[in-house]
Amino acid sequence: MFNNPLESFHDTVAQAKNEREQLDRLLTISTPRERILVAIVALLLVVGVAWLFLGTVTRSIALDGFVVASEGSSNAQDGSVRAIAWLDRDAVSGIRVGMPAVVQLGTSNGATETHEGEVAEISAVRPAGWHGTGRQMAPVSIYRIEVSVSGDLDADGRAGRNCRVFIETGSRSPIALLLTRRS
Repeated sequence: MFNNPLESFHDTVAQAKNEREQLDRLLTISTPRERILVAIVALLLVVGVAWLFLGTVTRSIALDGFVVASEGSSNAQDGSVRAIAWLDRDAVSGIRVGMPAVVQLGTSNGATETHEGEVAEISAVRPAGWHGTGRQMAPVSIYRIEVSVSGDLDADGRAGRNCRVFIETGSRSPIALLLTRRS
């Protein structure tokens, strides 16, 4: 712009003014379509942030185990399933009697039966011949979980079959889940 010494100052200023005017024309903020796109993105962002704080996420624990016979226990009822499963010590603290549960039982033909109910009992099982305290040695332990299901169910006839137990441990806001995972 000011590199040519033969041009007059007034010509240089006029040329600079033209460049500024051209730059002003090139800087249009947005077209109506772009404004709609910006509004949609802003709306999605607001909805996402609101869901982080006001939404809920239901958490559940899935346990793989096998069905055991009730062994003549006085607690065993018709319509209850007793299962043995490996469970993380941290997960056990979140399970309480009365929580909703779903049991998937394997059938003889390879299909699965699903039964809804609630946790009736959860207790640690010490394997035969185990002399250690267990708490210091392993992060997982063996637990007996009894789930009372609606309707009559002959779980003793299915002893030894694989089962899967899903226990709903409650719901929390997504931001609370993110904060607890960081700590």
